[in-house]
Amino acid sequence: MVALVAVLVIGYLAAKGPARPVEVTAARVALGQRLLAEQRLSADGRRSCFSCHQPERGFTDGRAVATPGGLNTPPLWGLSERQVFGWFLPEMHSLEAMALRPLDDPAEMGPRGEATLARLRADADLLAAYRAAFPTAGDLITWEQTGAALAAALRTIEPPPGAYARYLAGERAALSAAALRGQTLFVEVGCAVCHRPPSFGSDSFHNIGLPADPARNRGRARVPGLRGVRHTAPYFHDGSAATLEDVVRHYARGGGPGASPAIIPLNLTDADIRDLVAFLESL
Repeated sequence: MVALVAVLVIGYLAAKGPARPVEVTAARVALGQRLLAEQRLSADGRRSCFSCHQPERGFTDGRAVATPGGLNTPPLWGLSERQVFGWFLPEMHSLEAMALRPLDDPAEMGPRGEATLARLRADADLLAAYRAAFPTAGDLITWEQTGAALAAALRTIEPPPGAYARYLAGERAALSAAALRGQTLFVEVGCAVCHRPPSFGSDSFHNIGLPADPARNRGRARVPGLRGVRHTAPYFHDGSAATLEDVVRHYARGGGPGASPAIIPLNLTDADIRDLVAFLESL
């Protein structure tokens, strides 16, 4: 058991996120935080990033699927630890590119164009914030700068500290007996193969056998991170799991038709499932 738990603890403490290709400064973070709430960034001037990624809902929207795109809205925290982004877009290797993607899509905030940039430039206070973030750019607000500022802010968003983090910091009473048993099960039944510390996710893609799997990418969705997961229901890329217990039971029965060979039925009792849920909630 000690060796199994060490797999998680060592991974959580030692794992490092990818290198940051664009410089992150305090001024860029401040600008990006402002832009996340800026409705004028959308083509119609009525939607912001926070319209779907609501901070009070764990940077999700509480819906099974978002109206545009038909996919569950993923949380925004822990992105600094990722190297690929999007549910079905493994070719998107840049957080800057990911931040701009909703601004391209007319079903979300786009299409982005010069009219939107002109609207931003007309705000003297906002223009000053761009100048502070990009001092060599003069009065020119660009989409490249906007993506860099949004990405800088996104890299600072972290989930609230859970019981597991406090446990690793030495507060041994932080985890319940059920969560401790769930921690061991998490490794024993193979959850940690894909859900690896520190984000308890990975940049791999798998088909988990959901009926609503789209044809794109052969139904393979990115493995989501699990930190802060108790705040972000419903679950799966199609939002079909209402609770964490639903998630665990889906995997316990080996996923659905067409699931990846890596997803096999698990011999879990109801007590085991409750313990795994307790561990997930501790993250």
